[in-house]
Amino acid sequence: MKRYQLIATDSVQAPKIYSIGFSDDPMVTRFGPSVRNQYIIHYVLSGKGTFNGNIVEKGQGFLIFPGTHEEYHSDENDPWSFLWIISEDPMMEYFFSQHCANEGTGIFKFYNLYELDLIAKQLLSATSSFSQMTRLSELFLHIFNSCVAIEGTSKDSITRVYFDFSVNYIKTNLHLPISVSDLCNTLGITQPYLFRIFRQETGLSTKQYILSCKLAEAKRLLAHTELSISQIANSVGYGNVLEFSKFFSKQTNLSPTAYRDVCH
Repeated sequence: MKRYQLIATDSVQAPKIYSIGFSDDPMVTRFGPSVRNQYIIHYVLSGKGTFNGNIVEKGQGFLIFPGTHEEYHSDENDPWSFLWIISEDPMMEYFFSQHCANEGTGIFKFYNLYELDLIAKQLLSATSSFSQMTRLSELFLHIFNSCVAIEGTSKDSITRVYFDFSVNYIKTNLHLPISVSDLCNTLGITQPYLFRIFRQETGLSTKQYILSCKLAEAKRLLAHTELSISQIANSVGYGNVLEFSKFFSKQTNLSPTAYRDVCH
């Protein structure tokens, strides 16, 4: 089994995930012996099977590194059901290390089976595709935080992962009515925990930070574009232009129109 190659903690970011899936089909929950050039995590939700000759049961998982020879299959009488996560991002080296897997076997224990069962039900839903439910990196962080034993994890490293991901999420989705609760649900962490992270990193609460980003973008658009006030309101997540004007005026003591006049 490949040893973990830890990366610098100040560069930890949410990894790019190729796919997340679930199956209880014995023809799907088997592989090899062969090699795949991907990082793969399996979380066993029920049943048992073997991974490279080692028994893996409910509440356990196993890690596969790129370029290693692997073989796994379900028990005939008590077959597996498991979730898998696949990535080609080298950042997965760090997240692999936090699973506290046995260095010889790559097998680890995880917690919160209930949460993974809910995710499995979503994946099996016939009425919604996974891409519509959530982005893959978001769900991976949710699974990681909810289910992985991170006894050896650097708190500063994990805090930075959540902060950097949250900032990127906020700035990417300024056109949406972002709520703190939605962001916490995406990450699988509590509001007080996220509040402490933002207070520590920015001196602001999570909500204050979201509003500051929306305000900065609104000011930029008012000063440097010819977009209408209504268009700018929509661009920063306010479907109601009056609500946007009230927000902007409260923050700046100027109406959006007055602010634009001052800038010009």
